[in-house]
Amino acid sequence: MMKKIAVTLQPYTPARYPYQKLEVCRKCDHFTVLGDTVCTHCGKSTLQPVEKRAAVTVQKKLWKTRLLLLLLIGIGIPFSTSPLEIGLLLACGIAFLSLLWTLQVRSTPALRRVQLQKMFQQYANTLISGLVRDHQAAFTVFQQGNKPLTYVMLREIGALVQTDQLRLEQIMLLQTFRLRKDMDLMLEPLLMEKFNVDLVAYIGELAKIRRDLLKENTFRYVLQYEAQILKLPDGEAILTSVAGAAVRKKRYLTLYPYLLIRYSRLLPRDRFLRLYRIIKSDTLVRSGPLYDEVIRIYEEKYHLDSDFRNN
Repeated sequence: MMKKIAVTLQPYTPARYPYQKLEVCRKCDHFTVLGDTVCTHCGKSTLQPVEKRAAVTVQKKLWKTRLLLLLLIGIGIPFSTSPLEIGLLLACGIAFLSLLWTLQVRSTPALRRVQLQKMFQQYANTLISGLVRDHQAAFTVFQQGNKPLTYVMLREIGALVQTDQLRLEQIMLLQTFRLRKDMDLMLEPLLMEKFNVDLVAYIGELAKIRRDLLKENTFRYVLQYEAQILKLPDGEAILTSVAGAAVRKKRYLTLYPYLLIRYSRLLPRDRFLRLYRIIKSDTLVRSGPLYDEVIRIYEEKYHLDSDFRNN
């Protein structure tokens, strides 16, 4: 059995949009998602967030338009034949400039998004090569023996690169760690389309220490591959732990009743007690096969237990 190591993981800082973690070098246009201060491609301290690059580009274009309007006003002044014409020209020019400024300010957020899209299209190959370089950097760190930092780097890359291979690399690293409740762990971004033993083992661990991370996508994954999981040496124990995590919310009892029906008999006493209390207090689940199964188990195993009788 592989010996697991105690580690401290750097907390994960989520972003509203994955691209917000991207940085680009002002000198060589190299992209990275690792949060470095120095560009690993050219060695310059010229990295900036892609949103800032887009904002700077948009501002330059807006100022060009404003300066062009000012230039036209300035050109028109020598051709004016009277102070009245000059006054009218200046008044109209200021009015147009104010209107232009207002429209540009209001449209700036949309223009930034358009500029970001153009930048990603223009530098698509460079962006891909940058993420490949980031992955190679993570592999180098792994070869140096720093598994926690390797995981953190892969986690950042995974915000943009969503492939089963990258998910599996993260899961296999996590399986070498002694996982704790206080760790900044994740599950939803690591779920795969296909059955994977390491992912199932990871789900089983989280079902014990971080039940809050198991949500609808996880329960659907487990139910989809329940037959394969049962074939594993500890498959039934994993499914029982997942069923115990489902007891956390009443919603999961109504969505996945047959998961509870099949494994409620194997639940630890505290998890079954919570399940029993829910079905006794909630009218939505006080009927049907799940209710019948829980009452049957209660009468067989816990009917003399004072904690149950007081509900």
